[in-house]
Amino acid sequence: MRVFPKCCLWILFLVCSCLAVSCSGAYGDSVQGTKVQMRHSSLLEISDCDGYSVVEVKNPWGKGVLERYILVPYDSVMPVDLPKGTVLRTPLKRTILFSGVHASLFEELGVLATVAGVCDRRYIYSSLLQEAIEDGAVADCGSSLNVNSEIVAQVNPDAIFVLPYENGGYGKLDKMSYPLVECAEYMESSPLGCAEWMRFYGRLVGCAEKSDSLYDMVCNEYEALSRMVENVSERPKLMCELKSSSAWYVPGGKSTMGQMYRDAGADYLFADYDAVGSVPLSFEVVLDKASDADIWLFKYNAVTDYTYSSMLAGFSGYSHFKPFREKYIYACNTGRNNIFEESSFHPERLLKELVALFHPSLLPGYRHVYYEKIR
Repeated sequence: MRVFPKCCLWILFLVCSCLAVSCSGAYGDSVQGTKVQMRHSSLLEISDCDGYSVVEVKNPWGKGVLERYILVPYDSVMPVDLPKGTVLRTPLKRTILFSGVHASLFEELGVLATVAGVCDRRYIYSSLLQEAIEDGAVADCGSSLNVNSEIVAQVNPDAIFVLPYENGGYGKLDKMSYPLVECAEYMESSPLGCAEWMRFYGRLVGCAEKSDSLYDMVCNEYEALSRMVENVSERPKLMCELKSSSAWYVPGGKSTMGQMYRDAGADYLFADYDAVGSVPLSFEVVLDKASDADIWLFKYNAVTDYTYSSMLAGFSGYSHFKPFREKYIYACNTGRNNIFEESSFHPERLLKELVALFHPSLLPGYRHVYYEKIR
């Protein structure tokens, strides 16, 4: 008779744990609220509380919390006894973006008017935003590595969307009082985990329902494509990228690209490197692992397109790989292609391209958008 009450208490505890989130991390206090179910992100935790929401960004490089945000509706009374964290009045009305990736998302969500300033203008592909910068409606705040603090002060943003790095700071911005939104989605270990950050950003700019709906569509299309290759009989052996100076950087097996290669039905030859980011390898190691690869993909940024001749002129060692000898190399010129801007929040588009490259019979008639066969 005593067992049943104890079981009931334990079940009640589990149920309450699922409905409420208690998180202290480096902040030393706890937050109680209804936890929003995340589908793929391993770095985001969102909780809806009474009169506000809490978003915690986990530290991608260690334990604990990188940053905690308290989202309070702009037209409501500020709640008392808020937990510790960066308070943001939502929807944000004036933002500064450090990345064209987020500019593209803002345009798709229909909130480009909230962008009051940008850094690294040359990497922004949105024609609407470029026109606004040209007309002076949006401020050019200079380089993200050396931001123009005077222009930032003139913009007076509600928040600045920055790209965090391990043990890195933000220079002049660290001495200013503007809230920084740490955009760490690139450190997610899955493409859909990276894309799920649109749900966080949607809540910041007042379109949570729209961003949630968009994410559901992205997930459905991505998962449908990955199911197409689940039972393929042959998976082409894949090598990627180029030698850069003394090292050859390849995506780690736990990186978003490493997983996407698997999801597209390839035998990724560097999948055994247990890393979320890129892995620097020597030419000798790459040659040992990938000399007999079936297909080679790489990205580059140049005014003129790469050819087999220009590759060989840059490094004669490329000739030792089977895809070079058999002319089975596909490349993406990022100088005139917005693969990075699209694939972060629309990984299903890049996945479709990769499925068509690795298993063309599954998508007959598909026209490549990002990669093209070099000549």
